[in-house]
Amino acid sequence: MVLDLSIIKDEKNKLDKTIHDRQRFEGTLRKETSVINPIVLIEAENLSGYNYMRIPLFNRYYFITDIVCVRNGLWRVSGHVDVLMSYRESIEDIPIIVSDSETTKANNYLNGDVWRTLVKTKTDIVNFSNGLNNSGEYILITSGG
Repeated sequence: MVLDLSIIKDEKNKLDKTIHDRQRFEGTLRKETSVINPIVLIEAENLSGYNYMRIPLFNRYYFITDIVCVRNGLWRVSGHVDVLMSYRESIEDIPIIVSDSETTKANNYLNGDVWRTLVKTKTDIVNFSNGLNNSGEYILITSGG
């Protein structure tokens, strides 16, 4: 089985990670392994610097969670699926409201000047003298200006 080991420096919650130093290896899956948390045996000299892998057979990317030297030249690599990177194309195709907030640092919920975030520095807390009713109904009122 072919797999790619690499290094990432991005945060785990970043959708499209930048992959560095990608190397292709031949590996063997353990007899019973999980698609979510696979364990792969790889013959190589040294794998200690890698922290990320892609298994084309599963069409997924993985964070490397452990690398164990089984014997000289044989490594057991454990991983946990990176859902964001594995499904990034599908995620990017989802129509969303938030636009360009990561790159522009804008406080816009929608494009244009219609919707903008407002940080209200004044908070009013109103106590109900008779408490809330027992019917399970609550009223929340918000206003902005």
